Amino acid sequence: MIRPAWLVVAKRELSERLRSKWFIAVTLLGPLFMIGMIVVPAVLAHSSAKVHVAIVDESGIIGPRLETALRAGGWQVDARPSDTSEATLMQGIRDDVIDGFVRVPKDVLDDGTTVYKGDNATSQVVSYTLQAQLTRAVQLARGARFGMDDTQFDAILRSPRFVAEHTTGTEQTINGTAAFALGYAVMFIIYLSILLYGANVLRSVIQEKTSRVAEIMVAAAKPDALLLGKIMGVGGAGLVQMGVWLAIAGLLVANHTTVLGWFGVTASFALPSFGAGDIVVVLAFFLAGFFFYASLFAALGAMVSSEQEAQAAQTPLVMLLIIPVMCVQLIASDPRGTPAAVMTQIPLFSAMLMPMRYLLGGATLGELLLSLAILCVGIAAVAVLAARIYRVGLLAYGTRPSLRELWRWLRKS
Repeated sequence: MIRPAWLVVAKRELSERLRSKWFIAVTLLGPLFMIGMIVVPAVLAHSSAKVHVAIVDESGIIGPRLETALRAGGWQVDARPSDTSEATLMQGIRDDVIDGFVRVPKDVLDDGTTVYKGDNATSQVVSYTLQAQLTRAVQLARGARFGMDDTQFDAILRSPRFVAEHTTGTEQTINGTAAFALGYAVMFIIYLSILLYGANVLRSVIQEKTSRVAEIMVAAAKPDALLLGKIMGVGGAGLVQMGVWLAIAGLLVANHTTVLGWFGVTASFALPSFGAGDIVVVLAFFLAGFFFYASLFAALGAMVSSEQEAQAAQTPLVMLLIIPVMCVQLIASDPRGTPAAVMTQIPLFSAMLMPMRYLLGGATLGELLLSLAILCVGIAAVAVLAARIYRVGLLAYGTRPSLRELWRWLRKS
């Protein structure tokens, strides 16, 4: 039985990539990266409590309150005399005796500026913690001026409990921040995968063209079959890799409490579910998005004659892929709104934005299927144009074609 030419090419492309050491390494490193995304922030937040600071209180009022609050948060605090020189404190930082020091001015209750200097001043956690505890200590001290004790004034200042829960009107609700994190992670993985595998198609076409291998391949198969086989082969490799990643991601989301426990961290948050249906949706849009952009990357590879030309020529495609990333807040802010609905129906952006909108509960099944159908129509249209360019450009060498010459390619082929 004679197999179609495109199937032979697809099998060759898929086999080469699946056997590549880099493919295996990246596939295995992907889950480690996912574990890192869950574990690292939690571990850093847990370890940020181990900070050693010195407090120099020139006011004589704020120091004890601030020291008590920071110690309660797990910080190591040294109270230094108010006349301690800055040179001595700086020497402590250089010798790694302390991480930094807080100097509280005499007029702190009258809007004087408290300064923290340390080797960890770039840490947002450290800065936020110091500012929050300093603010509370100053407010309590100001309350004492009016005859209020700490308990009374603290009761007035105590913030109300608040939590944002995401829902689309059903009884089931999930933490808004966790829902956004999951949706954003899915969008970013699809974006990165389409970009990397699309670039692989581009690079493969250029290599075959510059090494004159394309001339031999064209003699054995039609350019259209070569284009389809190349896209199917690279896309198959991407589908395998994405399938592995998403399956492991689903397991990590479901068992994130256990994973954090391995590192001695207690989970203080709940992640939304990520089931088999969600994985199917993500894979479908990834595959459709890849076919759409891979056709454009392949056509681009046929138009240029060197890696240097390709670097400049692919900029417009890369910019198109960046637009969905910039629209993340648009989707997250109002997943059921008109702007989100329009953006997720445009083939250029839907592959990345629709899965995120779907996971946020903003898209109905009908909207999901309509978006996928429009994307498939876009793939067909782009594939026809890309095939015409590929058919002529694959054996064209020299300078990159002008817009007029490119239009002639499209008309003649």
